[in-house]
Amino acid sequence: MTLINSRRAPSIDQVAPSGGASAASRRQFVKTLGAAVAAGTWLREAAAAIAAAAPQPVAPSAASASPVEQLLRQAVLKREAIDQFLDPTARVWAKFHPCYGYLLRNAFLRDGVDGARTLSRYDAAGRRHQANFPDQPCRINTYGDSFTQGHQVSDGETWQEVLAAHFCEPIRNYGIGGFGVYQAYRRLQEIEADDRGAPFVVLNIWGDDHLRSIAAWRWLSFPPEVQETMGGEMFHANPWDHARLDAKTGALVELKNPCSTPESLYDLCDADFVLDAFGEDEVVHAMAAIRTGIVVNERPLERMATAAEFTELDLSDPATVRSSTTRLYHCYAVRVGMKIVERLQGQLQAQNKKLMILLSYPQGSVWRHCMRQTTESSEFIDWHPQEFRDFLAARQIPFVDTVTCHVAEFDRLGMDAKDYVDRYYIGHYNPTGNHFFAHAVKPSLVDWLDPKPPAYRQSDDPPIAFEGYLPS
Repeated sequence: MTLINSRRAPSIDQVAPSGGASAASRRQFVKTLGAAVAAGTWLREAAAAIAAAAPQPVAPSAASASPVEQLLRQAVLKREAIDQFLDPTARVWAKFHPCYGYLLRNAFLRDGVDGARTLSRYDAAGRRHQANFPDQPCRINTYGDSFTQGHQVSDGETWQEVLAAHFCEPIRNYGIGGFGVYQAYRRLQEIEADDRGAPFVVLNIWGDDHLRSIAAWRWLSFPPEVQETMGGEMFHANPWDHARLDAKTGALVELKNPCSTPESLYDLCDADFVLDAFGEDEVVHAMAAIRTGIVVNERPLERMATAAEFTELDLSDPATVRSSTTRLYHCYAVRVGMKIVERLQGQLQAQNKKLMILLSYPQGSVWRHCMRQTTESSEFIDWHPQEFRDFLAARQIPFVDTVTCHVAEFDRLGMDAKDYVDRYYIGHYNPTGNHFFAHAVKPSLVDWLDPKPPAYRQSDDPPIAFEGYLPS
């Protein structure tokens, strides 16, 4: 069994606070970020599209490259990072995949609660190790990003394992840290098409997962100081299959990984290739405009606005460029997410399977909801906007919006909001946070499952559905 053994704690779905990585370990980055987010002192890193440090505008001189070219040149990879990532004997977090970009390897990281190490193990297909009932048939599969995977907690501490123990039946975990809605959907398609599939399918959508769906190369969304921390054992976010909207019709367009072989990853070390491959990408132009307030070319942004039926694009000055392009970026990504979920629902219905959506949130978003700072604050990001929730309701797709569960508990406890989020988050959910999430979604899952979990079946049913667990 190959394990990563790291003394530094990455946070796969968070970015580090501004100020370079050289003076602090990844673990300190996570700790600092958590304190800043919980305290409400963070600002929007809209280009990264996740709760993080404020964007650092690039102010090009007359002789410098355009903001798009600067963004791309800063992202060029080092060959040694690719060498390490592709080395099957190296202790690295992820491994190459031609469609998803990467899957996960076994890891033993010092990134857990109270500075503890966390053990995470995966089978050849990237499914996380099952602690409860691994030898039994499974009817529930879960998909999503690291809040599904259970990053920063050990095998047995994830919300799936909490529920499996409580339900007395297994729950499989196919979450992969860093995935977007589209990448999770593609993974779901593969698993559900063979004997690994299950009749009940759960998709957990966290924070900026919609935005990840539209990124051809998510690496570009991270500020340079964050890219620096991800260039070694934690390398990931390489190009993958992704989704966009047709500029004329608004239909979903599925696009292939531009670097779909291990050898092609080395092209990302060539600045000329990176500029040619991504220089006209509309999402890259949006990122550059958000970071700098400068529009290099209006046409890519206008194509996005037309496809998403977004009518508020205002490029008249740097401030409105940033604000309106940020809104466009989010609107476009959510519209893509709606198209993905609509397609997923139809495919699962054709397979006689049921779908449930779970909505989860970054700690800063939970803090702002608890503080009722969701409309007035310019820094608030509505990760799961009303439009998306209305879409799920109209499609009769059952979903759980877990921020409402957090707010209800916060109101009952009457405690300080920072202390409240610190109970549950260390960047990702800690073991207590996973337990909270499990019991927040439990009532809806119990109602949805038919028949009920063994623990909830009527008294005239066997108390457990598995042979050999109880005396005959």
